[in-house]
This record gives sequence, C-alpha cells and structure tokens, in this order.
Amino acid sequence: MPRWDRIYFFTFSATAFAVASFAALFVLPIVWADGQNNLIWVSILPVILSGSALLVVPKHHLPDRAAKINIWISTFLIYVFVILFISVNGILFIPTAILMTAAAVGSQVKRRERKIFAKAPEESKSGRGGGKRNRNKR
Repeated sequence: MPRWDRIYFFTFSATAFAVASFAALFVLPIVWADGQNNLIWVSILPVILSGSALLVVPKHHLPDRAAKINIWISTFLIYVFVILFISVNGILFIPTAILMTAAAVGSQVKRRERKIFAKAPEESKSGRGGGKRNRNKR
C-alpha cells in the first residue's frame, strides 16, 4: 500500500467505489427495467463530486482550507443524492458517502504534520563507530 495521507486514501477509496457503483448500473437491472435511461447519466454526479475532492487533496500532506471545504460540500451533495435516489439507485453509492464522511471528519482532526519520506540519520558504516573500539594490532 502506498504511503498516502489518510484523507487522500479515503477520497481515493470513495472515488473508486463511486466508479464501481456507476459501472454496476450498466450491469445490474435496477434502472434498465423501468426504462429510465436518463437516471444513469444523473448517477455520474457522485463520481464527479468524489473525483473533484480527490483532485484537491494532496497525497502526502494535510489538506488546506479550500480542500476541506471541497470535501465537506462534496460529502453533503453525495448524501443529498443518496437520499433523493435511494429508491432507484442511491443505495449503490452509500459506501462512497461513508468514505467521504470519513475524509471530511478526518480533515477536521487536529494533528501534527509529519514528514513521510524523511530518512533517519544514517549510522557509520566503517565498523568502528558506536561500539567498543578495537586496537590496531600490527
């Protein structure tokens, strides 16, 4: 697993679930049975919302204020979509809503910025450092 920030991981997972749910609409006979083909194109809205949140959240750092606002608005709109279309296909996007909620709440938790890719100081590789010193015998 890549070493991403947890907020980026949640938004990435939400986007992946939204794409999978949208693809499932073409396989599952939820909308096709009623002949409501236009609802399929409305169902791309959660994919766009979670994708926009994914684009503004940095991979390895804490999100800034604009990214947090984008996450919260996207989460709210995905919940509105799920509630409005629960009887048709909104139930497929519940995992997306849950993961976006985790990203939104996680973005508000105060934590310190840590360097993910910072290297530890390297030790001496000469064989003489850090231990009992050997005498040079000639």
